[in-house]
Amino acid sequence: HPPGTHLELVKINFMHLWLLIKDAWRTNNIADKFRIWYKPTGWRPADVAAKFPVPKIEDVYNFEKYQPRTSPALNVWSWVQILTMLLFISYLFGNLASIGSPGIFYYGGFIFAGVYAYTELMDRNPYAIFWEAVKNIYGLMIIFKTGDWFGISSFFAPAPYLVAGYFVIATLVTGWLVLKHYREDSRSASFTLQQG
Repeated sequence: HPPGTHLELVKINFMHLWLLIKDAWRTNNIADKFRIWYKPTGWRPADVAAKFPVPKIEDVYNFEKYQPRTSPALNVWSWVQILTMLLFISYLFGNLASIGSPGIFYYGGFIFAGVYAYTELMDRNPYAIFWEAVKNIYGLMIIFKTGDWFGISSFFAPAPYLVAGYFVIATLVTGWLVLKHYREDSRSASFTLQQG
């Protein structure tokens, strides 16, 4: 399986932060509003833990691990997306000075959307097509507005067209996989209902 298939790294990090923020907001104890940020992982204010319980894994060796279904097509496309994103990131790091500010922030937004989109797809989330489309439309807007992809044409004149082609292909392939997963999941749910 490609790295990250079983984890949505972006989501998993922000979910923990979001829980901390909610607990700090919900507790009635003023000291706990500050204490929560310095306590060990898993500590929660007593009043919040009682009112808003969060399930905990007691036995880390014997619990059902999160493992979404996969397929050869999804595995291949995930690797294509990961390697393409690594190329985009390498280009960014290799050209930070020439891209400059605010370009690096626009580029960073693109990277964030791209990673989020393909982790959603690996999770078989139907919203993956939305995030992939957002990433690719954003990328196409940059190319159409500037006529380039952050100066890449100075290295290889047709490169912006290749990047734009990737955006179109990525949207189509992701859409196909989302539709394929939706049909598979619908058949599986229908089969489960018939068996029950």
